[in-house]
Amino acid sequence: MADTIAQDPETTSESRAVRLALRLSTLPSDMFDKVLISLASYSWDVWDDDNFDPQIAARDLSSRISRMSPQDKLETSALHMQEFIKTGDIEALNPAIGLLKNASNGFSEMGDSEGVCNALRQLAGCLTLRFEHTRDSDDLNAAIQACKEALDLDNSAERSNGLFTIGRLLSQRFTRSMNQDDLVQSLESFIGGLSILPEEEKRNALAFVQNDIAKSMKMAWDSIHHKPIFLTFRMAFMNGTNPSTSSTIRAQILKVLGSTLLYQFQEHGKTEDLDEAVVTLKGSTELDSTVIEAMNTYGACCLIRFEQRGLPDDLEVAVATQRKSVQLLDARDERYPSVLNGLGNALQSRFELLGKAADLDEALTTHYNALHHIKLKKEDKFIYHCSLGTAYHRRFEHFQHLSDLELAVNQLKMAISGTPEGHRSEALILATYGSALLRLYGISHRESALEKSIKVLRKAVSLTALDNPARPPRLHNLAQAILFSSSEVQGIEEAIGFIEEAISRWHSGPTSMLMFCLSTALKRKYQIIKLKVSQEVAGKDLDRSIQLGRRAIQGLLIGHDLPKLCFELAQSLLLRYKDIGTVPSDRNEALSVLEEGSKHSSKPVVEQFICALGHAQLRAEVDGIQAGLAAFKYVFKLIPDVVWIGNSIDQRYGDTKYIHMFLSDAVGLAIKAGDLKLALEWAEKGRCIIWGQIQQFRQPVSDGPWAEELKLVTTQLQSMDSHQQMSDPTLVIQVMSALALTVIPDDEPDGMSREEYAQQLAAFAFGQIRSTQYPKLTNSSLQKISRPCLLLLEAVPLSSSMSATSGVMQAIVPWQTEPVGISLEAFSEIEAKEMVSTFISDLEARKVRTRCRGFSQSTFTGRLRSILAILWKNVVHPILMAFGDKLHRLDDGRLPHITWCPSGPLTFLPLHAAGMYKSTGGESIFDYAVSSYTPSITALLSAQEHHSTSESQESNSVPRLLAVSQPNTPNAEELPSTVKEVEVLQSIEPNLTWLNDLEGTTDAVLKGIETHNWVHFACHGEQDMQNPLKSAFLLQDKSLELADLMKKSFTHTQLAYLSACRTAASNEMLPEEAVHLAAGMLMAGFQNVVASLWAIGDDDATFVAEHFYRHMKEGGWDSAKSSYALHYAVGKLRESIGVKHFLRWIPFVHLGL
Repeated sequence: MADTIAQDPETTSESRAVRLALRLSTLPSDMFDKVLISLASYSWDVWDDDNFDPQIAARDLSSRISRMSPQDKLETSALHMQEFIKTGDIEALNPAIGLLKNASNGFSEMGDSEGVCNALRQLAGCLTLRFEHTRDSDDLNAAIQACKEALDLDNSAERSNGLFTIGRLLSQRFTRSMNQDDLVQSLESFIGGLSILPEEEKRNALAFVQNDIAKSMKMAWDSIHHKPIFLTFRMAFMNGTNPSTSSTIRAQILKVLGSTLLYQFQEHGKTEDLDEAVVTLKGSTELDSTVIEAMNTYGACCLIRFEQRGLPDDLEVAVATQRKSVQLLDARDERYPSVLNGLGNALQSRFELLGKAADLDEALTTHYNALHHIKLKKEDKFIYHCSLGTAYHRRFEHFQHLSDLELAVNQLKMAISGTPEGHRSEALILATYGSALLRLYGISHRESALEKSIKVLRKAVSLTALDNPARPPRLHNLAQAILFSSSEVQGIEEAIGFIEEAISRWHSGPTSMLMFCLSTALKRKYQIIKLKVSQEVAGKDLDRSIQLGRRAIQGLLIGHDLPKLCFELAQSLLLRYKDIGTVPSDRNEALSVLEEGSKHSSKPVVEQFICALGHAQLRAEVDGIQAGLAAFKYVFKLIPDVVWIGNSIDQRYGDTKYIHMFLSDAVGLAIKAGDLKLALEWAEKGRCIIWGQIQQFRQPVSDGPWAEELKLVTTQLQSMDSHQQMSDPTLVIQVMSALALTVIPDDEPDGMSREEYAQQLAAFAFGQIRSTQYPKLTNSSLQKISRPCLLLLEAVPLSSSMSATSGVMQAIVPWQTEPVGISLEAFSEIEAKEMVSTFISDLEARKVRTRCRGFSQSTFTGRLRSILAILWKNVVHPILMAFGDKLHRLDDGRLPHITWCPSGPLTFLPLHAAGMYKSTGGESIFDYAVSSYTPSITALLSAQEHHSTSESQESNSVPRLLAVSQPNTPNAEELPSTVKEVEVLQSIEPNLTWLNDLEGTTDAVLKGIETHNWVHFACHGEQDMQNPLKSAFLLQDKSLELADLMKKSFTHTQLAYLSACRTAASNEMLPEEAVHLAAGMLMAGFQNVVASLWAIGDDDATFVAEHFYRHMKEGGWDSAKSSYALHYAVGKLRESIGVKHFLRWIPFVHLGL
């Protein structure tokens, strides 16, 4: 058809003839004269439209074409091509194709092979263009034939381009014919074109054809019939069967092919695409390990496959390749941020698998460096914010630090703000942000976080296609958020609908967690509607909830979520048992389910613990006291895991709330069973937990081959930062092992390396510490208690329902042979809490709950007098009466000495001041006994043992007294009276060492304590309720923290007199943990501590200190009698100011011996 058009101009449009004539004038200048001659010979004036005759023009043009040379035809065809390019009119290609064919024939007749080759190449191009518009296979076939004929004649440098063109055309024809010969020849053409190029030109040429090669290979891969072609060529690229193609070129081809397969996997989710991508990219990296893109993509592929299948080998390869990519790349390279991000993602996944905190720390550092890299483009930052936010979220899930979760939320918020509208990652980032907000609400209960979470998750779901595998988990998170926010049936039902959709679309594993969520939603719905509709209607939801809970547990692979699922199912079963009662077996099934959950570890461990606690409480209710005791023993075994020694101090204090919420139940059950020793042991295990853990690093190490090394290791551990976190036992051992390496001899022990020896030493030390974390109170240890010690417990339940609110207070006296129990029938926990509330509000009204000294007003409060009277009548006096003749004056006439060890709300009440204070007299504990306090029985035993050692036994000798006064502490209120206070002390003991004002630096004080056994602090004190080791005395240069004192392991210290405010004030949130400076000084090694419960007046402080030290001097400086000295000094103050001014004399207390 093209030939006819070219030979018969009449078949062309009349207007095209004129346009063509006019365009001839645009030919190059060397042909300009010839064009003008041709135009002059026309029988009409081309510039005169009035004389234009289209038929004459057409005949004349046809005649002139026949007289054109092959070169003229070649050049004239170019004019037609320009017309096509300008107008897009396919008709313009037809004359060009005819002219090129004629030109080819003309050149052939002339014997001009170069001209033929050039005409054929242009002809192939025109035929290809026409094929792309008409899809006529004849044009494609003709184009291929033209290319091949041209190639046979081509010996120039363009020959490689001819092969590349043939390869592309054959690839196109394969898509229509599916003839494997076309595919094979296509790939051979590409490879052949590269192979004939000089080595220095191959890389540039490859940039133009590498995607074409990948496309042809992908077509072979996608067809099951042509996969052998793919495998053959892929192996050829990997093995180098074509020696003309270098390994560098082949590596690049494999890199592009692997990336293409990875993209296809991400689009369609076919795992075979991912597997082949891994193989192909691995081959690329093996051929050339310096190609950063190949290494990075290979690592990403392995990471994705690990996340799909969980194969550890894939993860290790991912980390190794990403790390190598970072090492290979110049840090100033613009690709560096992307490579860092890939490494960070791999490290995050390895942390999830192995739980090594070092991986997560490195991941966070890596993501941070990537985000803040100078080469990172601003428009790409949102991806890096998302990665860093995800890493923070992961660290929160492991360590449960709220600060990490807040950092995650902030980073993800920035990621959202920087994400372009419609970006393919928008839904993913929204879902990640919404999940973090939901978790933040669960921890902080911030309503704004929940509202934002729902809004963000709704948008994420709306942007997620129905068939996207990410839709079910996003629906799950949205449903959970709605459940948190909804108290109405409508919201619950919306959440149920989302979960049911998620279950129906979930195709990638067990649906246990979805069924668990649905079960929870249905239980919520039942609880809302049960009072509004009939029991029969509402009960269907509860029945279904229980069925789904069972299925969730059955379908769950044994893992960290099992305890959570078991607890929720048990709650549903017990709810049905209580509300409906038609299924008596529900309670027994709940018992069985709770027991199952208690036997499996969870993350966090508190979920396992709550299961165990629920099981113990229900077991006592169902099977009686002895069965309950056995179950509670298992609960106590979990305490070290709940309050894990590897966690930071502040988290451990937060975790103690789980222990304290059941302690009275367990101890009360032991008392009801008549086992007071067990009750005492459990009470000790549940109080001062953190102090007990810290003390384990301070215990003497038993003799043995590792004794000296163990002592050094535990000493170093003791000196570590209290904020450090080691949530994995393995990590704790690793840290201890590293410390061990620094203290063991350089010589290798027999049969093992120093590293192996250090590892065994660390494991042994850890086992020793853990096994002694909660020492049992044996008969021999109880007999060491030299005087009555009153352990005042919280409410003991009266019934098997374990309801503490119905119980009475109980005292246990661990003295002499067997513990003795004393029931305080007239005193309940409710009454104790009410008294504490009144007491604290009264102190706050009087402004004595501050850290500042200087309070001097005379304070009498009727409410406090009433509290002291109730304490005397209902607590202290009944205890004194229970002792009877056993509580009497000592042989030297001194009053008996009682040590109070209060629990729960009683820790805030001044038992040492209990009494009936009337205008006409009255009686009080002050008249019957000397009072001391101890935070725990173990602390008292430790102080007694310390006192009995030869090193600390210096009775009847003048103490080495260090006095520290701070009249002008930087950034604190002035305390000029502290100088007068120490001057009074100096008048009593002239040989004391005095560090005053600027002399009182932390180093000077610490060095002073090392050489003195008595210490007097007259300064400001500061309590840190979150981390008691940060509680401190305010000195000249900085604060002397309790942690600094405890690092020293003092063995000679006898007495610490803390003439500062509130040094013995407990934390209302942690009544069992003795979170105050005075307890800390006991734990640091001081046998006796004088402290204050609230603000003390300057004159009162000096008065009491003077009488205290005078009495101590008169008694021979025996620190064991310091409680009597304080009793005497406070008695003198009472005589001076009047007993009714309670707020002035009550705050002075003694702790210890």
